[in-house]
This record gives sequence, structure tokens and C-alpha cells, in this order.
Amino acid sequence: MKSFQHIFDQEIDPAFALRSEFIFRHIEKNKSQTVLDAGCGRGYYVKLISMLPSTKKVVGIDINKEYLRRARVVLKNEKKTEIQQASIYKLPFEDNTFDAVICSEILEHLDDEATALKEIYRVLKPKGIFLASVPHQSFPFLWDPLNWILMKFFNTHVPKHIWWLAGIWADHERLYTKKGLVTTIQKQKFVVESRKEFIRWCWPFTHFMLYGIGKNIVERMGASEFDRFNIDQEKPLSRVIALIVRLPSLLLDKKLPISVSQTLAIAARKK
Repeated sequence: MKSFQHIFDQEIDPAFALRSEFIFRHIEKNKSQTVLDAGCGRGYYVKLISMLPSTKKVVGIDINKEYLRRARVVLKNEKKTEIQQASIYKLPFEDNTFDAVICSEILEHLDDEATALKEIYRVLKPKGIFLASVPHQSFPFLWDPLNWILMKFFNTHVPKHIWWLAGIWADHERLYTKKGLVTTIQKQKFVVESRKEFIRWCWPFTHFMLYGIGKNIVERMGASEFDRFNIDQEKPLSRVIALIVRLPSLLLDKKLPISVSQTLAIAARKK
């Protein structure tokens, strides 16, 4: 079978790389044939999952028209995929439709996470798998020092709408604790199978470097070498930079384990 490891190895954001691999490997292991990406954005997971031989159909939904327009460009040659505008609070699918539902970095944006999870549960087939990731409330100090200090000492954070400075709070309604995420999922009748935490150690101001500066370089200067949506492209320079950015985590996460992490990921089943 084709190896997909190079895709994750050349992703510059180490937290994104690890959570996307977590999601991909679960879909791969379960041989999920029908997959929904609830909150698909510009179509990264839709394209990634459609590359699996076992997958027959991948559907992405979002409410953002501009994201959907860009997703259709990314997916224009992908016959297994379908993109449509829809609300996660009212999914336009029959009960028991999908083998798997992805909800990566979405729950923290929602005003009503409970309604969204009920809808996800409804459209999953019995024994279907739900894969989610969210930002951890106990994130590493070095990842986002400004928000860490504001939260720790002043019980506040950078306003979510100042996206270039908001860091881990960019457009987010909440962050999650480990217990809080599990409780939220279990309240909707899901059975939690596995949990993972990613990125305990990192370089100072990693989030700002990646998104306050790096995202602008990629999107405004057309630096395709670093564009994660060019999944099919071999990107040697991106691979080198990804290794450098990930180095503190690679060297220290296991040797000096600490209770903080940037990302919480979870896999759960419909009963």
C-alpha cells in the first residue's frame, strides 16, 4: 500500500501534522468507505482521505462560501469527493449515512456544540467512528506566551477577532480540558475509544510564527512550497523546515513529559 507519511513529514505546523495523521490513520485502519468532514474549510481532509483506496466517497460541508469556493478548486479533479454548503447544526443527510465523521478544530468555534454533536451522532452509522481535535486549555507557555500570561494572571486573552495576534484563541469560543472534552463527547452517547495529546515542547511564539507571519507569506506571496493543500507535491524545503519546527517536541516530549499540550484529539464510536 502507498505510504502517506511524507505528507505529514512536510507539514510545517507540528500540531496540525500530528492531528491530521491521527485522523488519517483511524480512517485508514477502519477502512471507512463513506466519510463526512464537518467543517471542511478549504478541503484539506476531504482531499487527504479521498486518497485512500478503501474510501468510496468523502463529503465536506461548511458555511463559509469563500472556503468552499477554494475547496472546489483544490478538489476539482477528485471524483470521490463532494462539497456543499450546510450547517453543522442541521446536516442535510439521512440517519446512519457515514462510516466516519471528522470534526477537526471545529467544536471550539461553535456556539452550540451539543446540537452539532447530536447531528454528527445521527448521521453516523452504528459503530461508526467520530474523530475530533480541539485546542487544549493547558497549552504550552512557549506556544503562545501572550495568551498564557493573560489567562494565568489576568483571566482574559487576546480578543478572538484579532486573528493575527489572537494565537490559540483565534475565532474560538472556548478551549478544552481533557476531562471537559471527554465529558462533552460522552454526553451525546458516544463511546470514547482513544485520546491523544500533541506538542508539549516547542520554540517560543510558535503559533505567531506559523500563523501571524507564516500564513501571510503562503497566502499573499504564493509560496506553494509551503502550502499544505498541495498534498501531491513533494516539498523538500518544507520537510526541512518542518523538522526544525518540530525539533523541541521530537527531542523532549517523551524524555521530559509535562501535563500541557497544544492539541487534544479523540476517537469515539456511535453505539
